[in-house]
Amino acid sequence: MERLVEWIKTGLKKRKVKVFLVFLFCASLAWLINKLSLTYTSNTTFQVEYINIPEAFLLVNSPKGEIEVRLQAAGFQFLGYELKPKRIRLDVSKLVHKDGAYYLTADQIRIQLESQLNNYSVLTDFDSDAIYFDFTSLVTKKVPVKLSMEMTFASNHILDGNLKVEPDSIQITGPKSQIDTINQLRTTFFKSDYINNSFSNEIGLLLPEELKETTFSDQTVKVSGKVVKFSEQLIPVPVHVVNLPENVKVRTFPEIVEVRCQGTLESLKELEAEDFLIEADYAKVSKETENRLSVKLVSYPKTLNNAVISINEVEFILRRE
Repeated sequence: MERLVEWIKTGLKKRKVKVFLVFLFCASLAWLINKLSLTYTSNTTFQVEYINIPEAFLLVNSPKGEIEVRLQAAGFQFLGYELKPKRIRLDVSKLVHKDGAYYLTADQIRIQLESQLNNYSVLTDFDSDAIYFDFTSLVTKKVPVKLSMEMTFASNHILDGNLKVEPDSIQITGPKSQIDTINQLRTTFFKSDYINNSFSNEIGLLLPEELKETTFSDQTVKVSGKVVKFSEQLIPVPVHVVNLPENVKVRTFPEIVEVRCQGTLESLKELEAEDFLIEADYAKVSKETENRLSVKLVSYPKTLNNAVISINEVEFILRRE
């Protein structure tokens, strides 16, 4: 055995053997190139990608993911397909809708296959008469955003106006059976304490993870608010009695009720008694109430953050004319 190995090593060192091996390699390569240059008819498999699915539909089950085709092509083409399978795109927008079924006809499939082959390949056959699609219709609706948050303000600070949510509603698109039960979308819980400045925060939405085929126009919302320092002021306002009988007048005790107002300094300095309406309803007098009337603050300027009256009842006496 050792003598044989030694003989091979000695032979390889000889120039004639080296020349022979070079010619053998070149001949083999030429033979291979010649074979691969010849035209063959054989089968290969193409991977399929479906494009241009109508926006109003969702594919419930994906159709076949590959198509076996029979081609007339050079050996180089088949070698390339073996090393890297070709990916064919089928345009679903060209499907046929007939008797409740959606499908691509064999002729449509052939046209699309041939359009994606190069000039050196000829399609002779493929393994599909038609490809059927199982669709479900998609619906779209808007649902409001529900804030889940807790805020406390620093001393003498209030929220000026309402919280602003952008967007305040979310557009959802999906199968009707999935989104019918969604009437609102809640935010993740957000907490902030001792707020003394205006703020703007991005908060995520709690999106149902089980709805795999449903899409949402947004996954976060921006919550902002204007925070201002506030002050208080007492405004004396006369009591207005309503629903009095004809020829009857009422005098209340007290005749003036103070309204405690909370708001910014700018909004407080412009207040007047005429901006408020305090009413007592005579129609609600009964034996139980005797000579007392309930009073309520019917209206006050919207520029205020809050307004409350100092008492809830007044006494009265009647005077007939």
